[in-house]
Amino acid sequence: MRFRMIDRIDAYQPRTSISGAKTVSFEEYSLRTALGYAPALPESLLLESLFQLGNWLIVLSSDFTQMGMVLRTGQVEFIEPVGPGQRVDISLTVKHYRDDGICFDGEARVGDRLVIRGESCLAVPAPLGDYCNPDDLRVLFSEIHHAREA
Repeated sequence: MRFRMIDRIDAYQPRTSISGAKTVSFEEYSLRTALGYAPALPESLLLESLFQLGNWLIVLSSDFTQMGMVLRTGQVEFIEPVGPGQRVDISLTVKHYRDDGICFDGEARVGDRLVIRGESCLAVPAPLGDYCNPDDLRVLFSEIHHAREA
């Protein structure tokens, strides 16, 4: 099974910020119910959504030549669970963007409720072509990028 944790990219500014969304599917929230927990997206997958959106920013900022490899996470706070069918709006801002590492802060909301906040997550750039086909990612980006109308 392969998860795609970002369903939509709404806006991005290369090397600066990105915003997007993820809607919780039946398969994702049922992972917790199998273990006896209330239906909710597992926290690890919510964090993965933040990481994947940050990775998209690195890919887009490098014109599909680099991707990010997470080195460390700073402080991460899970505030509220995310239930089935809910849309999670995610935004990330870059604290610094250098050749030796990119540091992000991010948060995700369901409506006006903050559900996760992460600070000082560090990724190092790696050659994109070593891990996936850039042309495949270009196609995926064309499917999920929906610029917000003013």
